[in-house]
Amino acid sequence: MSPADVSTAAEVEALAARVLGRRDRPLVLVSTDAEGLFHFDLSRLRTELDGIADVVTIETGSASRDLEHLLPPKTHVFGGAGRSYPPDFGDAPEWARSPLRFPGHADADDLIDDAMGQTGRRTVESAPTASIRRASGIVQGFVADGTVAIVRLDDGTTVTATGALLPPEIPLIAALVEGGPVSGILDELELHPEPLAPDLLALVDGAHTLALVVKVTDLRATVQLHPRVSVVLRRRDVDIDEGPVSDVLHVGDVIRVRVRRDGDAEIGLSCVDVDPDAALTPPLALVAGGAPWLSEGRSSAASARDAAAPAGSDAPVPASETSGPSGSSGSSVSPVSPVSPGSPGEDLARRHDLNALSSEVAAARRDILALTNLVARGGRSAPESSELEKLRAENEQLRANLADERAERAKVEARLADASQDRREAGRALRDARRAAERAHVDPTADGIRIEIERTWGNRTAPGERERWPLREFSFGPAFIDSLDALDENQLSKAVRACVDAITGRDREIPARELHRLRSGEGGDDPYVVRSDGARCWRSSIEQNAPGARRLHYWELAGGVIELSRVVHHDDTRP
Repeated sequence: MSPADVSTAAEVEALAARVLGRRDRPLVLVSTDAEGLFHFDLSRLRTELDGIADVVTIETGSASRDLEHLLPPKTHVFGGAGRSYPPDFGDAPEWARSPLRFPGHADADDLIDDAMGQTGRRTVESAPTASIRRASGIVQGFVADGTVAIVRLDDGTTVTATGALLPPEIPLIAALVEGGPVSGILDELELHPEPLAPDLLALVDGAHTLALVVKVTDLRATVQLHPRVSVVLRRRDVDIDEGPVSDVLHVGDVIRVRVRRDGDAEIGLSCVDVDPDAALTPPLALVAGGAPWLSEGRSSAASARDAAAPAGSDAPVPASETSGPSGSSGSSVSPVSPVSPGSPGEDLARRHDLNALSSEVAAARRDILALTNLVARGGRSAPESSELEKLRAENEQLRANLADERAERAKVEARLADASQDRREAGRALRDARRAAERAHVDPTADGIRIEIERTWGNRTAPGERERWPLREFSFGPAFIDSLDALDENQLSKAVRACVDAITGRDREIPARELHRLRSGEGGDDPYVVRSDGARCWRSSIEQNAPGARRLHYWELAGGVIELSRVVHHDDTRP
Protein backbone atom coordinates (compact mmCIF):
# COMPACT_ATOMS: atom_id res chain seq x y z
CA MET A 1 0.00 0.00 0.00
CA SER A 2 1.58 3.30 -1.11
CA PRO A 3 1.32 6.16 1.39
CA ALA A 4 -0.55 9.28 0.31
CA ASP A 5 1.44 12.38 -0.67
CA VAL A 6 -0.67 14.62 1.59
CA SER A 7 -1.56 13.59 5.15
CA THR A 8 -0.46 16.35 7.57
CA ALA A 9 -2.05 19.75 8.22
CA ALA A 10 0.96 21.59 6.76
CA GLU A 11 0.85 19.47 3.59
CA VAL A 12 -2.89 20.16 3.26
CA GLU A 13 -2.33 23.94 3.50
CA ALA A 14 0.35 23.76 0.81
CA LEU A 15 -1.93 21.67 -1.41
CA ALA A 16 -4.85 24.12 -1.04
CA ALA A 17 -2.58 27.03 -1.99
CA ARG A 18 -1.38 25.06 -5.00
CA VAL A 19 -4.93 24.22 -6.14
CA LEU A 20 -6.08 27.85 -5.90
CA GLY A 21 -2.86 29.38 -7.19
CA ARG A 22 -1.93 29.98 -10.81
CA ARG A 23 -0.33 26.88 -12.38
CA ASP A 24 1.15 25.94 -15.74
CA ARG A 25 -0.75 22.65 -15.95
CA PRO A 26 -3.70 20.77 -14.41
CA LEU A 27 -3.47 19.12 -11.00
CA VAL A 28 -5.07 15.69 -10.60
CA LEU A 29 -5.91 14.92 -6.94
CA VAL A 30 -6.82 11.33 -5.91
CA SER A 31 -7.97 10.33 -2.39
CA THR A 32 -7.70 7.05 -0.50
CA ASP A 33 -10.75 5.20 0.74
CA ALA A 34 -11.42 4.77 4.48
CA GLU A 35 -8.97 1.83 4.59
CA GLY A 36 -6.17 3.79 2.92
CA LEU A 37 -6.50 2.09 -0.50
CA PHE A 38 -6.51 3.72 -3.95
CA HIS A 39 -9.12 2.71 -6.53
CA PHE A 40 -7.73 4.64 -9.49
CA ASP A 41 -4.65 3.33 -11.35
CA LEU A 42 -2.04 5.82 -10.08
CA SER A 43 0.77 4.29 -12.11
CA ARG A 44 -1.18 4.77 -15.33
CA LEU A 45 -2.21 8.30 -14.38
CA ARG A 46 1.37 9.34 -13.71
CA THR A 47 2.71 7.64 -16.85
CA GLU A 48 0.17 9.04 -19.30
CA LEU A 49 0.04 12.51 -17.72
CA ASP A 50 3.82 12.84 -17.32
CA GLY A 51 4.71 16.40 -18.35
CA ILE A 52 1.02 17.21 -18.94
CA ALA A 53 -0.48 17.30 -15.43
CA ASP A 54 0.64 16.81 -11.83
CA VAL A 55 -0.82 13.81 -9.93
CA VAL A 56 -1.13 14.16 -6.13
CA THR A 57 -2.71 11.82 -3.55
CA ILE A 58 -4.37 12.63 -0.21
CA GLU A 59 -5.58 10.59 2.78
CA THR A 60 -9.31 10.40 3.48
CA GLY A 61 -9.90 11.46 7.07
CA SER A 62 -8.49 14.48 8.88
CA ALA A 63 -6.51 15.53 5.79
CA SER A 64 -9.53 15.49 3.44
CA ARG A 65 -11.65 17.29 6.06
CA ASP A 66 -8.99 20.01 6.47
CA LEU A 67 -8.87 20.42 2.69
CA GLU A 68 -12.66 20.81 2.60
CA HIS A 69 -12.38 23.78 4.98
CA LEU A 70 -9.64 25.44 2.90
CA LEU A 71 -11.28 25.10 -0.53
CA PRO A 72 -14.58 26.53 -1.85
CA PRO A 73 -17.68 24.38 -1.22
CA LYS A 74 -17.85 21.02 -3.05
CA THR A 75 -14.37 21.26 -4.55
CA HIS A 76 -12.43 18.84 -2.30
CA VAL A 77 -11.99 15.05 -2.71
CA PHE A 78 -12.68 12.20 -0.28
CA GLY A 79 -13.58 8.51 0.02
CA GLY A 80 -11.48 7.20 -2.88
CA ALA A 81 -12.72 9.80 -5.40
CA GLY A 82 -10.56 12.03 -7.60
CA ARG A 83 -10.80 15.19 -9.71
CA SER A 84 -8.63 17.33 -11.99
CA TYR A 85 -8.25 21.07 -11.28
CA PRO A 86 -7.58 23.24 -14.38
CA PRO A 87 -4.54 25.55 -14.27
CA ASP A 88 -6.72 28.66 -13.80
CA PHE A 89 -9.07 27.06 -11.26
CA GLY A 90 -8.32 29.75 -8.67
CA ASP A 91 -9.65 32.48 -10.99
CA ALA A 92 -13.14 30.91 -10.92
CA PRO A 93 -13.15 28.09 -8.35
CA GLU A 94 -16.47 26.53 -9.35
CA TRP A 95 -16.99 22.80 -8.62
CA ALA A 96 -18.56 22.30 -12.08
CA ARG A 97 -15.17 23.11 -13.66
CA SER A 98 -13.60 20.16 -11.87
CA PRO A 99 -15.95 17.12 -11.95
CA LEU A 100 -15.67 14.75 -8.97
CA ARG A 101 -15.06 11.19 -10.21
CA PHE A 102 -16.05 8.25 -7.99
CA PRO A 103 -14.52 4.78 -8.39
CA GLY A 104 -17.07 2.38 -9.78
CA HIS A 105 -18.60 5.13 -11.88
CA ALA A 106 -15.34 6.37 -13.39
CA ASP A 107 -11.78 5.15 -13.93
CA ALA A 108 -8.33 6.49 -14.77
CA ASP A 109 -9.42 7.24 -18.36
CA ASP A 110 -11.98 9.75 -17.11
CA LEU A 111 -9.39 11.63 -15.02
CA ILE A 112 -6.95 11.56 -17.93
CA ASP A 113 -9.62 12.98 -20.27
CA ASP A 114 -10.46 15.71 -17.71
CA ALA A 115 -6.82 16.72 -17.40
CA MET A 116 -6.20 16.64 -21.18
CA GLY A 117 -9.19 18.91 -21.69
CA GLN A 118 -7.72 21.43 -19.24
CA THR A 119 -4.22 21.66 -20.72
CA GLY A 120 -3.66 25.27 -21.59
CA ARG A 121 -6.71 25.48 -23.86
CA ARG A 122 -9.21 25.60 -20.98
CA THR A 123 -10.12 29.12 -19.87
CA VAL A 124 -12.53 30.62 -17.40
CA GLU A 125 -14.85 31.58 -20.26
CA SER A 126 -14.88 28.06 -21.72
CA ALA A 127 -16.03 26.14 -18.61
CA PRO A 128 -19.63 25.53 -17.93
CA THR A 129 -22.17 26.11 -20.67
CA ALA A 130 -25.61 27.52 -20.11
CA SER A 131 -27.12 24.02 -20.39
CA ILE A 132 -25.54 22.98 -17.09
CA ARG A 133 -27.02 24.55 -13.96
CA ARG A 134 -28.23 23.75 -10.47
CA ALA A 135 -31.86 22.73 -10.09
CA SER A 136 -34.20 21.23 -7.52
CA GLY A 137 -37.55 19.50 -7.53
CA ILE A 138 -39.68 16.66 -6.16
CA VAL A 139 -39.12 12.93 -6.81
CA GLN A 140 -42.15 11.46 -8.60
CA GLY A 141 -41.02 7.81 -8.68
CA PHE A 142 -38.44 5.33 -9.98
CA VAL A 143 -37.95 3.32 -13.18
CA ALA A 144 -35.34 0.88 -14.53
CA ASP A 145 -35.23 -1.16 -11.30
CA GLY A 146 -34.61 1.93 -9.20
CA THR A 147 -31.55 3.15 -11.12
CA VAL A 148 -33.41 6.13 -12.64
CA ALA A 149 -35.81 8.54 -10.92
CA ILE A 150 -38.47 10.79 -12.41
CA VAL A 151 -38.23 14.34 -10.99
CA ARG A 152 -40.57 17.29 -11.47
CA LEU A 153 -38.45 20.45 -11.20
CA ASP A 154 -39.60 23.61 -9.45
CA ASP A 155 -40.30 25.19 -12.84
CA GLY A 156 -42.64 22.32 -13.81
CA THR A 157 -40.21 20.53 -16.14
CA THR A 158 -40.06 16.73 -15.83
CA VAL A 159 -36.54 15.25 -15.99
CA THR A 160 -34.76 12.05 -15.07
CA ALA A 161 -32.26 11.70 -12.22
CA THR A 162 -29.35 9.23 -12.16
CA GLY A 163 -26.67 8.25 -9.69
CA ALA A 164 -23.72 9.19 -11.91
CA LEU A 165 -22.14 11.29 -9.12
CA LEU A 166 -22.99 8.88 -6.29
CA PRO A 167 -20.47 6.38 -4.91
CA PRO A 168 -21.24 2.65 -5.44
CA GLU A 169 -22.39 2.09 -1.85
CA ILE A 170 -25.19 4.67 -2.23
CA PRO A 171 -27.73 3.47 -4.82
CA LEU A 172 -30.09 6.10 -6.20
CA ILE A 173 -33.16 4.37 -4.75
CA ALA A 174 -31.68 4.73 -1.24
CA ALA A 175 -30.59 8.34 -1.69
CA LEU A 176 -33.97 9.64 -2.92
CA VAL A 177 -37.46 9.34 -1.44
CA GLU A 178 -40.56 9.26 -3.59
CA GLY A 179 -42.43 12.50 -2.88
CA GLY A 180 -39.32 14.01 -1.27
CA PRO A 181 -37.09 16.91 -2.38
CA VAL A 182 -33.91 16.59 -4.43
CA SER A 183 -31.39 19.01 -5.92
CA GLY A 184 -28.32 18.58 -8.06
CA ILE A 185 -26.58 19.39 -11.32
CA LEU A 186 -28.96 19.63 -14.28
CA ASP A 187 -27.33 18.73 -17.60
CA GLU A 188 -29.93 19.15 -20.36
CA LEU A 189 -32.81 16.96 -19.04
CA GLU A 190 -30.75 14.81 -16.65
CA LEU A 191 -30.35 15.71 -12.97
CA HIS A 192 -27.31 14.46 -11.05
CA PRO A 193 -27.76 14.49 -7.23
CA GLU A 194 -24.56 15.14 -5.28
CA PRO A 195 -23.46 12.91 -2.37
CA LEU A 196 -23.18 14.30 1.15
CA ALA A 197 -20.44 13.20 3.53
CA PRO A 198 -21.97 11.85 6.77
CA ASP A 199 -22.18 14.65 9.38
CA LEU A 200 -22.62 13.09 12.83
CA LEU A 201 -22.41 16.35 14.83
CA ALA A 202 -26.21 16.56 15.13
CA LEU A 203 -26.33 13.16 16.85
CA VAL A 204 -25.58 14.29 20.41
CA ASP A 205 -25.40 12.05 23.45
CA GLY A 206 -28.87 10.77 24.38
CA ALA A 207 -30.48 11.68 21.05
CA HIS A 208 -32.92 9.27 19.42
CA THR A 209 -32.62 8.49 15.70
CA LEU A 210 -33.13 5.65 13.21
CA ALA A 211 -30.66 2.99 12.03
CA LEU A 212 -30.79 0.24 9.42
CA VAL A 213 -29.97 -3.36 10.41
CA VAL A 214 -27.55 -4.77 7.79
CA LYS A 215 -26.09 -7.84 9.53
CA VAL A 216 -27.24 -10.07 12.40
CA THR A 217 -25.61 -12.99 14.21
CA ASP A 218 -26.51 -14.71 17.46
CA LEU A 219 -24.12 -12.42 19.38
CA ARG A 220 -24.34 -9.03 17.69
CA ALA A 221 -25.93 -6.91 14.99
CA THR A 222 -24.43 -4.32 12.65
CA VAL A 223 -26.52 -1.23 11.94
CA GLN A 224 -25.93 1.80 9.73
CA LEU A 225 -26.59 5.49 10.38
CA HIS A 226 -25.33 6.09 6.82
CA PRO A 227 -24.02 3.61 4.22
CA ARG A 228 -20.52 4.74 5.31
CA VAL A 229 -21.17 4.73 9.09
CA SER A 230 -21.65 1.29 10.65
CA VAL A 231 -22.00 0.59 14.39
CA VAL A 232 -21.99 -2.81 16.12
CA LEU A 233 -24.73 -3.56 18.66
CA ARG A 234 -23.78 -6.29 21.12
CA ARG A 235 -26.19 -8.30 23.22
CA ARG A 236 -26.09 -5.74 26.05
CA ASP A 237 -26.96 -2.96 23.57
CA VAL A 238 -30.05 -4.87 22.41
CA ASP A 239 -31.30 -5.47 25.99
CA ILE A 240 -31.36 -9.25 25.71
CA ASP A 241 -29.80 -11.41 28.43
CA GLU A 242 -30.41 -14.84 26.95
CA GLY A 243 -31.04 -16.12 23.45
CA PRO A 244 -29.54 -14.92 20.16
CA VAL A 245 -29.71 -11.32 18.97
CA SER A 246 -31.26 -12.67 15.75
CA ASP A 247 -34.43 -13.39 17.73
CA VAL A 248 -34.91 -9.65 18.19
CA LEU A 249 -33.37 -7.97 15.11
CA HIS A 250 -33.48 -8.94 11.45
CA VAL A 251 -31.66 -7.67 8.36
CA GLY A 252 -33.65 -4.85 6.75
CA ASP A 253 -35.25 -3.61 10.00
CA VAL A 254 -35.32 0.18 10.52
CA ILE A 255 -35.06 0.61 14.30
CA ARG A 256 -35.02 3.38 16.89
CA VAL A 257 -31.68 3.76 18.67
CA ARG A 258 -30.28 5.99 21.41
CA VAL A 259 -26.96 7.73 20.72
CA ARG A 260 -24.07 7.30 23.16
CA ARG A 261 -21.11 9.67 23.07
CA ASP A 262 -18.19 9.70 25.46
CA GLY A 263 -15.95 12.65 24.71
CA ASP A 264 -14.12 12.19 21.40
CA ALA A 265 -14.72 8.44 21.28
CA GLU A 266 -16.49 6.89 18.32
CA ILE A 267 -20.27 7.14 18.33
CA GLY A 268 -22.14 4.30 20.06
CA LEU A 269 -25.74 3.17 19.79
CA SER A 270 -28.13 1.27 22.04
CA CYS A 271 -31.67 -0.11 21.88
CA VAL A 272 -31.84 -0.17 25.69
CA ASP A 273 -34.20 2.40 27.30
CA VAL A 274 -35.28 3.75 23.91
CA ASP A 275 -38.28 6.02 24.37
CA PRO A 276 -40.85 5.28 21.64
CA ASP A 277 -42.39 8.73 22.15
CA ALA A 278 -39.13 10.71 22.08
CA ALA A 279 -38.59 13.23 19.28
CA LEU A 280 -36.32 11.79 16.60
CA THR A 281 -33.19 13.53 15.43
CA PRO A 282 -33.67 13.28 11.64
CA PRO A 283 -31.59 10.52 10.04
CA LEU A 284 -28.86 11.69 7.69
CA ALA A 285 -29.60 12.67 4.10
CA LEU A 286 -27.40 10.95 1.51
CA VAL A 287 -27.53 13.69 -1.14
CA ALA A 288 -27.56 17.48 -1.10
CA GLY A 289 -31.08 18.84 -0.76
CA GLY A 290 -32.49 15.35 -0.21
CA ALA A 291 -34.77 13.85 2.43
CA PRO A 292 -33.46 11.65 5.30
CA TRP A 293 -32.58 8.22 3.91
CA LEU A 294 -34.46 6.38 6.68
CA SER A 295 -37.90 6.86 8.17
CA GLU A 296 -40.20 4.69 10.21
CA GLY A 297 -42.22 2.74 7.66
CA ARG A 298 -39.94 3.52 4.69
CA SER A 299 -37.94 0.72 3.02
CA SER A 300 -34.21 1.22 2.66
CA ALA A 301 -31.52 0.41 0.15
CA ALA A 302 -30.66 -2.73 2.09
CA SER A 303 -34.27 -3.79 1.79
CA ALA A 304 -33.96 -3.30 -1.92
CA ARG A 305 -30.94 -5.60 -1.94
CA ASP A 306 -32.81 -8.14 0.15
CA ALA A 307 -35.60 -8.12 -2.42
CA ALA A 308 -33.07 -9.16 -5.04
CA ALA A 309 -31.53 -11.87 -2.83
CA PRO A 310 -31.89 -15.56 -3.78
CA ALA A 311 -35.19 -17.21 -3.01
CA GLY A 312 -35.30 -18.71 0.42
CA SER A 313 -34.16 -15.67 2.41
CA ASP A 314 -36.51 -14.50 5.13
CA ALA A 315 -36.82 -10.86 4.05
CA PRO A 316 -40.03 -9.99 2.17
CA VAL A 317 -39.74 -7.72 -0.87
CA PRO A 318 -40.74 -4.18 0.22
CA ALA A 319 -43.52 -2.63 -1.81
CA SER A 320 -42.13 0.89 -1.81
CA GLU A 321 -38.95 -0.28 -3.50
CA THR A 322 -40.87 -0.84 -6.72
CA SER A 323 -43.46 1.94 -6.52
CA GLY A 324 -42.94 4.41 -9.33
CA PRO A 325 -44.54 7.58 -10.61
CA SER A 326 -48.28 7.74 -10.43
CA GLY A 327 -49.34 6.15 -13.65
CA SER A 328 -47.83 3.11 -15.26
CA SER A 329 -48.47 0.55 -17.89
CA GLY A 330 -51.41 -1.71 -18.41
CA SER A 331 -49.98 -5.19 -18.61
CA SER A 332 -52.28 -7.75 -17.06
CA VAL A 333 -51.32 -9.65 -13.90
CA SER A 334 -51.59 -13.42 -13.62
CA PRO A 335 -53.58 -14.58 -10.59
CA VAL A 336 -51.46 -15.49 -7.59
CA SER A 337 -52.19 -18.98 -6.30
CA PRO A 338 -52.85 -18.95 -2.56
CA VAL A 339 -50.35 -20.99 -0.52
CA SER A 340 -50.24 -21.65 3.17
CA PRO A 341 -47.25 -20.77 5.41
CA GLY A 342 -44.72 -23.52 5.88
CA SER A 343 -42.22 -25.14 3.58
CA PRO A 344 -39.39 -23.41 1.69
CA GLY A 345 -40.99 -24.64 -1.55
CA GLU A 346 -44.12 -22.69 -0.80
CA ASP A 347 -42.04 -19.59 0.02
CA LEU A 348 -40.26 -20.03 -3.32
CA ALA A 349 -43.65 -20.10 -5.10
CA ARG A 350 -44.61 -16.85 -3.38
CA ARG A 351 -41.35 -15.18 -4.31
CA HIS A 352 -41.77 -16.30 -7.91
CA ASP A 353 -45.23 -14.69 -7.99
CA LEU A 354 -43.85 -11.58 -6.32
CA ASN A 355 -40.99 -11.28 -8.82
CA ALA A 356 -43.47 -11.69 -11.68
CA LEU A 357 -45.55 -8.85 -10.25
CA SER A 358 -42.40 -6.71 -9.90
CA SER A 359 -41.51 -7.26 -13.55
CA GLU A 360 -45.02 -6.39 -14.68
CA VAL A 361 -45.11 -3.24 -12.52
CA ALA A 362 -41.71 -2.15 -13.93
CA ALA A 363 -42.99 -2.73 -17.49
CA ALA A 364 -46.12 -0.75 -16.59
CA ARG A 365 -44.02 2.18 -15.42
CA ARG A 366 -41.98 2.22 -18.61
CA ASP A 367 -45.12 2.19 -20.75
CA ILE A 368 -46.73 5.00 -18.75
CA LEU A 369 -43.53 7.06 -18.92
CA ALA A 370 -43.47 6.65 -22.71
CA LEU A 371 -47.15 7.51 -22.92
CA THR A 372 -46.74 10.55 -20.66
CA ASN A 373 -43.84 11.79 -22.76
CA LEU A 374 -45.91 11.34 -25.90
CA VAL A 375 -48.72 13.41 -24.40
CA ALA A 376 -46.22 16.02 -23.18
CA ARG A 377 -44.85 16.36 -26.68
CA GLY A 378 -48.33 17.23 -27.92
CA GLY A 379 -47.48 20.94 -27.78
CA ARG A 380 -44.76 20.37 -30.35
CA SER A 381 -46.36 17.84 -32.71
CA ALA A 382 -49.93 19.21 -32.31
CA PRO A 383 -51.84 15.89 -32.52
CA GLU A 384 -55.56 16.00 -33.00
CA SER A 385 -57.68 16.68 -29.93
CA SER A 386 -59.41 13.31 -30.25
CA GLU A 387 -56.07 11.49 -30.17
CA LEU A 388 -55.07 13.36 -27.03
CA GLU A 389 -58.35 12.42 -25.35
CA LYS A 390 -57.81 8.80 -26.32
CA LEU A 391 -54.30 8.84 -24.86
CA ARG A 392 -55.56 10.41 -21.64
CA ALA A 393 -58.26 7.74 -21.33
CA GLU A 394 -55.67 4.99 -21.85
CA ASN A 395 -53.45 6.65 -19.26
CA GLU A 396 -56.26 6.61 -16.67
CA GLN A 397 -56.96 2.94 -17.38
CA LEU A 398 -53.29 2.12 -16.92
CA ARG A 399 -53.29 3.93 -13.57
CA ALA A 400 -56.26 1.82 -12.44
CA ASN A 401 -54.50 -1.37 -13.56
CA LEU A 402 -51.37 -0.39 -11.65
CA ALA A 403 -53.41 0.23 -8.49
CA ASP A 404 -54.87 -3.29 -8.79
CA GLU A 405 -51.40 -4.75 -9.25
CA ARG A 406 -50.10 -2.96 -6.17
CA ALA A 407 -53.03 -4.23 -4.08
CA GLU A 408 -52.34 -7.80 -5.21
CA ARG A 409 -48.66 -7.38 -4.45
CA ALA A 410 -49.45 -6.17 -0.93
CA LYS A 411 -51.50 -9.31 -0.28
CA VAL A 412 -48.66 -11.56 -1.46
CA GLU A 413 -46.17 -9.67 0.73
CA ALA A 414 -48.42 -10.07 3.77
CA ARG A 415 -48.68 -13.83 3.22
CA LEU A 416 -44.92 -14.08 2.71
CA ALA A 417 -44.23 -12.10 5.90
CA ASP A 418 -46.56 -14.39 7.89
CA ALA A 419 -44.83 -17.48 6.49
CA SER A 420 -41.38 -16.08 7.33
CA GLN A 421 -42.48 -15.24 10.89
CA ASP A 422 -43.95 -18.74 11.39
CA ARG A 423 -40.72 -20.34 10.19
CA ARG A 424 -38.58 -18.14 12.46
CA GLU A 425 -40.72 -18.99 15.49
CA ALA A 426 -40.60 -22.71 14.70
CA GLY A 427 -36.83 -22.59 14.26
CA ARG A 428 -36.45 -20.67 17.54
CA ALA A 429 -38.51 -23.23 19.43
CA LEU A 430 -36.50 -26.09 17.92
CA ARG A 431 -33.21 -24.41 18.79
CA ASP A 432 -34.30 -23.78 22.39
CA ALA A 433 -35.43 -27.38 22.76
CA ARG A 434 -32.15 -28.65 21.36
CA ARG A 435 -30.11 -26.47 23.72
CA ALA A 436 -32.18 -27.60 26.71
CA ALA A 437 -31.65 -31.23 25.72
CA GLU A 438 -27.92 -30.71 25.34
CA ARG A 439 -27.65 -29.09 28.79
CA ALA A 440 -29.64 -31.91 30.35
CA HIS A 441 -27.09 -34.45 29.12
CA VAL A 442 -23.92 -32.71 30.30
CA ASP A 443 -21.61 -35.24 31.91
CA PRO A 444 -20.40 -33.59 35.18
CA THR A 445 -16.92 -35.12 34.84
CA ALA A 446 -13.74 -33.43 33.64
CA ASP A 447 -14.08 -35.02 30.19
CA GLY A 448 -17.78 -34.06 29.99
CA ILE A 449 -17.13 -30.43 30.96
CA ARG A 450 -14.24 -30.23 28.48
CA ILE A 451 -16.55 -31.45 25.69
CA GLU A 452 -19.20 -28.91 26.75
CA ILE A 453 -16.64 -26.06 26.66
CA GLU A 454 -15.47 -27.06 23.17
CA ARG A 455 -19.10 -27.37 21.93
CA THR A 456 -20.07 -23.99 23.39
CA TRP A 457 -17.02 -22.35 21.80
CA GLY A 458 -18.01 -23.83 18.41
CA ASN A 459 -21.62 -22.61 18.74
CA ARG A 460 -20.83 -19.10 20.04
CA THR A 461 -17.91 -18.29 17.74
CA ALA A 462 -18.59 -17.68 14.07
CA PRO A 463 -16.13 -19.30 11.59
CA GLY A 464 -14.71 -15.90 10.70
CA GLU A 465 -14.02 -15.10 14.38
CA ARG A 466 -12.22 -18.30 15.40
CA GLU A 467 -8.80 -17.08 14.39
CA ARG A 468 -9.30 -13.96 16.53
CA TRP A 469 -10.78 -15.90 19.50
CA PRO A 470 -9.07 -19.32 19.45
CA LEU A 471 -9.77 -21.88 22.15
CA ARG A 472 -6.39 -21.78 23.89
CA GLU A 473 -4.88 -24.58 25.92
CA PHE A 474 -6.66 -24.97 29.28
CA SER A 475 -6.82 -27.28 32.29
CA PHE A 476 -8.93 -27.79 35.40
CA GLY A 477 -7.71 -26.98 38.90
CA PRO A 478 -8.16 -29.66 41.61
CA ALA A 479 -11.35 -28.03 42.98
CA PHE A 480 -12.97 -26.89 39.72
CA ILE A 481 -15.20 -29.88 38.86
CA ASP A 482 -16.44 -30.16 42.48
CA SER A 483 -17.35 -26.43 42.46
CA LEU A 484 -19.89 -27.13 39.68
CA ASP A 485 -21.94 -29.61 41.73
CA ALA A 486 -24.23 -26.95 43.26
CA LEU A 487 -25.18 -25.40 39.88
CA ASP A 488 -28.50 -26.04 38.13
CA GLU A 489 -28.70 -26.44 34.34
CA ASN A 490 -29.08 -22.72 33.66
CA GLN A 491 -26.24 -21.75 36.01
CA LEU A 492 -24.01 -24.47 34.53
CA SER A 493 -24.67 -23.14 31.02
CA LYS A 494 -23.70 -19.62 32.14
CA ALA A 495 -20.57 -20.92 33.88
CA VAL A 496 -19.45 -22.78 30.74
CA ARG A 497 -19.90 -19.60 28.66
CA ALA A 498 -17.79 -17.65 31.18
CA CYS A 499 -15.11 -20.36 30.92
CA VAL A 500 -15.10 -20.05 27.12
CA ASP A 501 -14.70 -16.26 27.38
CA ALA A 502 -11.80 -16.71 29.81
CA ILE A 503 -10.02 -19.31 27.66
CA THR A 504 -10.36 -17.25 24.47
CA GLY A 505 -9.53 -13.95 26.22
CA ARG A 506 -12.86 -12.51 25.11
CA ASP A 507 -13.83 -11.58 28.69
CA ARG A 508 -11.47 -8.60 28.41
CA GLU A 509 -13.86 -7.00 25.88
CA ILE A 510 -17.16 -7.87 27.62
CA PRO A 511 -17.97 -5.25 30.29
CA ALA A 512 -20.56 -7.55 31.93
CA ARG A 513 -17.76 -9.97 32.88
CA GLU A 514 -16.32 -7.27 35.20
CA LEU A 515 -12.91 -8.91 34.77
CA HIS A 516 -10.20 -7.93 37.26
CA ARG A 517 -7.14 -9.34 39.01
CA LEU A 518 -7.82 -10.97 42.39
CA ARG A 519 -6.14 -9.22 45.32
CA SER A 520 -4.92 -10.77 48.57
CA GLY A 521 -7.28 -8.53 50.57
CA GLU A 522 -10.24 -6.18 50.16
CA GLY A 523 -8.15 -3.01 50.03
CA GLY A 524 -7.38 -1.31 46.74
CA ASP A 525 -3.67 -1.27 47.62
CA ASP A 526 -3.47 -4.96 48.59
CA PRO A 527 -1.12 -6.94 46.34
CA TYR A 528 -2.44 -9.11 43.54
CA VAL A 529 -2.64 -12.87 44.08
CA VAL A 530 0.29 -14.54 42.32
CA ARG A 531 1.11 -18.25 42.65
CA SER A 532 4.59 -19.58 43.28
CA ASP A 533 4.91 -20.60 39.62
CA GLY A 534 4.14 -17.02 38.55
CA ALA A 535 0.52 -17.67 37.55
CA ARG A 536 -1.86 -14.71 38.03
CA CYS A 537 -5.40 -15.14 39.39
CA TRP A 538 -8.35 -13.47 37.63
CA ARG A 539 -11.98 -13.05 38.72
CA SER A 540 -14.83 -12.90 36.17
CA SER A 541 -18.61 -12.48 36.65
CA ILE A 542 -20.91 -15.36 35.69
CA GLU A 543 -24.16 -13.79 36.97
CA GLN A 544 -25.29 -10.21 37.63
CA ASN A 545 -27.94 -8.76 39.92
CA ALA A 546 -28.71 -12.07 41.63
CA PRO A 547 -28.34 -13.12 45.30
CA GLY A 548 -24.99 -14.83 45.76
CA ALA A 549 -24.12 -14.19 42.12
CA ARG A 550 -21.47 -16.63 40.92
CA ARG A 551 -17.95 -15.69 39.93
CA LEU A 552 -15.27 -17.60 38.04
CA HIS A 553 -11.70 -17.72 39.41
CA TYR A 554 -8.97 -18.84 37.03
CA TRP A 555 -5.18 -18.78 36.75
CA GLU A 556 -3.30 -17.42 33.75
CA LEU A 557 -0.02 -19.32 33.43
CA ALA A 558 3.09 -18.41 31.52
CA GLY A 559 2.55 -18.87 27.80
CA GLY A 560 -1.15 -18.02 28.03
CA VAL A 561 -2.35 -21.42 29.32
CA ILE A 562 -5.58 -21.08 31.39
CA GLU A 563 -6.20 -23.15 34.54
CA LEU A 564 -9.86 -22.95 35.65
CA SER A 565 -9.76 -22.76 39.45
CA ARG A 566 -13.29 -22.58 40.96
CA VAL A 567 -16.85 -21.28 40.52
CA VAL A 568 -17.62 -19.35 43.73
CA HIS A 569 -20.24 -17.12 45.31
CA HIS A 570 -19.82 -13.35 45.19
CA ASP A 571 -18.46 -13.14 48.74
CA ASP A 572 -15.89 -15.92 48.28
CA THR A 573 -12.56 -14.26 47.41
CA ARG A 574 -10.26 -17.26 47.85
CA PRO A 575 -8.43 -18.27 44.63
